[in-house]
This record gives sequence, C-alpha cells and structure tokens, in this order.
Amino acid sequence: MARHDIELMEAADGERTLDLTTAEREKVDAVNELGELVRGHLELAADDVPAARFDAIWRELDKVVANAAPVPERTLSLWARVSRWFDRHRSHVIVGAVSAGAVAAFALVIGPSSRDSGYAAGGGGAIEVRPAALRSAPAVESLETPNGTSSILELDDEDGHAAVIWVTPQDTVEGI
Repeated sequence: MARHDIELMEAADGERTLDLTTAEREKVDAVNELGELVRGHLELAADDVPAARFDAIWRELDKVVANAAPVPERTLSLWARVSRWFDRHRSHVIVGAVSAGAVAAFALVIGPSSRDSGYAAGGGGAIEVRPAALRSAPAVESLETPNGTSSILELDDEDGHAAVIWVTPQDTVEGI
C-alpha cells in the first residue's frame, strides 16, 4: 500500500510510527537530512552576526527606555487616567467581577424563592433558628455498635438536658 507524503512527514517528525518500505525509508531519511542542512545553515548564519551589532542595538533600546519620561497624571484626561488605572489593576478587577457574578448566580440557583411558600415568614418549610439554650436536645433511642457495646445516659440538671453516649470496643480488656 503506497502511503501519502503527509504520512511520511509525520513519520519523519516522530509523530507516527510506520512499517516503511525501502523506498519510503529513503524518502524519510532524505527529509531528515534536508532538515539537518537547513538547521545547520541557520546556526551558521546566526553566528556570522557580530556581537558588537547586538550590543549596539541593546544600547539604543536602553537609551530610549531611559529617556522615556512618564506623562504626569494630572495632565491626562479623565478617561486616560481611568484607562491607566485599569491597566495596572486589570487582573484584580476581572477576578472581583467574575467572583461577584459567580456568587450572585449561585445565590439565585440555590437561594430561597419568593414564590416558594415554604420559605415565607412562618411557613412550614422554614429552618428553625433559635439559640441553643432554647432548643430541646435530640433524643437518642437506640445505638448500633458493631464489634462493641454502647450505653446512653440522659442527665437532667438545673442548666438543662444532656445525653452522654459511651462506646466500648469489644476487644478492650477491663482493668487495664
């Protein structure tokens, strides 16, 4: 089966592994040799540029940067000052706006709805919010303890009601 040149180029670049015929292997090797020749020529051409020329370019750039005086803030228009401020603080503004939008969307999705009568004042679905001292303690009727035993002690005193749950593993040796 004859392969297209694009498949051979992918094999030459290492993007594809193919079982090549002798003619196809020669084509891939020729492409690799041509690539090496081009890379070598470019490396030699880069070496021919004198270092003094690069140094002169960098010195000229340094002069331009050093002589560029910033424009005083008071001489700018209001729009230019706002734009300059936004350029300095762009990431903070974007993060804040995205965060606020996400919180607002989240609140709209999971928040209470005025149409939902369960959340209206005094509605049946409202969550009870009272101080802990005014709430009654939950009653524990039974407790399953795999591989052990448990005891429930209910205490009443002048401060209120308390429950103590004592769990003992089965492999505990008493008296130690």
